[in-house]
Amino acid sequence: MKNHKYKILFIGIGIVFFLYMFVDVMEIDAAQYALISMEMSISKSFLHVYQLGLDSLDKPPLLFWLSSFSFIILGVSNFAYKLPAILVALLGIYSTYRFAKHWYSKQTAVFAALILATSQAMFLMVNDIRTDVILLGFTMFAVWQLTEYLEKRKELNLVLSAVGIGGAMLAKGP
Repeated sequence: MKNHKYKILFIGIGIVFFLYMFVDVMEIDAAQYALISMEMSISKSFLHVYQLGLDSLDKPPLLFWLSSFSFIILGVSNFAYKLPAILVALLGIYSTYRFAKHWYSKQTAVFAALILATSQAMFLMVNDIRTDVILLGFTMFAVWQLTEYLEKRKELNLVLSAVGIGGAMLAKGP
């Protein structure tokens, strides 16, 4: 398979992810998280998480923060709710590629990224946005950056790894 065929596959995956941003938010969890994000964007209360005016302490706040900032910038919509999580998913796919490229061949790294990007779990996570896709993206980013730090000893990689770990913890908890 030539390099341009990989690009075509990734573009196709990107188109599917983009189209998912216009699909209505699924009921129960994703709809609940979108409501919490909407309330946060309206109230500008980013340190207290509320659902229908009552405290909501079920999940860590990163998904709500990202989505509420997206609502503030783009307005309340399915697109605005899903955009931050899909961007973090793309970060996770890219981080998987870079991590695999560090240890294996470029072709193996492309296959690893393709396998992750085309897995049924990924398609579900970018359509039914919950905290899991953000956990995946930031965890893989942290692993890639920590690998780079252990190899090159650049402090920036250590700091970025810590940011990734912090993002994962704020996405799903310890």
